[in-house]
Amino acid sequence: MTRFPEPKRATAEMVAAAAPPEGYDSILSTSPFGWENGPVFERKVDSGVQRGFRVAARHINAGGALHGGMVMTFADILLATAVHTVTEPPFVTIRLTTDFIAPAFEGDWVEGTATAESPEDGIIAVRGIITTSERTIASAQGLFKAIVRS
Repeated sequence: MTRFPEPKRATAEMVAAAAPPEGYDSILSTSPFGWENGPVFERKVDSGVQRGFRVAARHINAGGALHGGMVMTFADILLATAVHTVTEPPFVTIRLTTDFIAPAFEGDWVEGTATAESPEDGIIAVRGIITTSERTIASAQGLFKAIVRS
């Protein structure tokens, strides 16, 4: 099994290209998949943590808008952020539902917030909203399962 040898943080060049809004710092990427699709940034706000990314050419679909797969990738990353507030890792996504509301385009800053409910029998329900500065582009709901190692 291939393991990501060492967590990585976005380089100065990656941060400059993404030009995140004030207060955002790059997250530590712990997987090759996340590294290839990032960088993703976060900042602390009164309601918790916001995460965001700049839509790049590699995120665009054939129709010229942000690819739904990238929206769902970001939704999974975003919802997992909220799960960290109610349980310790490891945990896994067992269901992710995304409602696509409006498009985002290359150059848009996409950000989201999410909230998690208290675990019940090791299952955590989470909801999130994903926006640009101009519109809501998606909502996401998910269930995560805390992994108990014996």
